[in-house]
Parts: sequence; structure tokens; C-alpha cells
Amino acid sequence: MFALSIAAVLAAFTCFAAAQESHQIAMTNNCGSGSPVFLYEANGNPQGPTTIQGQVLGGIAWVDGFAGANCQSSGVNCGAVEFTLRNDAPNQNAADFTLEAQAANGNHQFTYPMSFSYTGGGACAGISDNCPSASDCPDAFTDPTNGTPKQCVGTNAGIQITFC
Repeated sequence: MFALSIAAVLAAFTCFAAAQESHQIAMTNNCGSGSPVFLYEANGNPQGPTTIQGQVLGGIAWVDGFAGANCQSSGVNCGAVEFTLRNDAPNQNAADFTLEAQAANGNHQFTYPMSFSYTGGGACAGISDNCPSASDCPDAFTDPTNGTPKQCVGTNAGIQITFC
């Protein structure tokens, strides 16, 4: 009976600890048109700023409805910020800009200035990157083999993404 009680307590603690993972995705649009949205692996419906309970794998953010551009789902035809936020792996938080213009890679191109910075997450807080123009975006991926994601290890890290 005592062994069963310990097993039940450990199971409950494991569920409680897993449920504590949460990541805030904040977005600001200073472009004058459109709405900042993102989608991620567990939810293919574009959504605005929110807090996600659990991992955010394969996130991608863009300005939907940006005037003068044909921004489509996943930021196709526009620039985008890609990100992953998770608590369970080394270098688990990563974010970068995608300007991969090849059709096979999403036809992403510079459309508006973009920046991001991590919020919370201990050592992640304040790590940031900026892409003010097509010619001044040195860390962006322009094909799948180049680019420099900003990575950090931290629990419950969030991200602030700003367009324009």
C-alpha cells in the first residue's frame, strides 16, 4: 500500500511539473497595416499574441494582410521569424529570421523590418536580434544552410517579436 502511494505521488508530481511549462509569444506590429500572427507545430491555425501551455515547436510569425505584399500562411512571400520554445532539451530555445527566397523553402523575402528578443527564461532574457533591412540582416537564413539562430537554455522563455 505504501509503495502504491509513493508511485501515485510521483505520477501526480510528474504531471504537475509538465503542466507548468508555458511560453508567452508577444508581437507588436508598427507597420501600419496587417496583423501579426504565428502558427506552430501543434496548432496550424494562425493566431495572435498569446501564452502557450507546453512546448512551442516550429513556430513562425509574420504580418498577415501587410499592404502591398501577398503574405500567405507561414509567411510565404514575406519575411518571417521562426522560433522554438521548450524546456526539455539542451539549447532548447531558438529563434531566427527566414529570408529563404527559394520556392522549395517557402519563398520568404524581406518585406518589413523585424526584430525579436527573448523574455523570461533566466539566461535567455534580453538575447535579441534585429533585421532592419534586406542588406542589414546578417543572421537571417537565406537558404537552409546559412543563418545564425539565437539559442539559449532557459525554462519558460518567451519571445517578443516586433515588425516595422
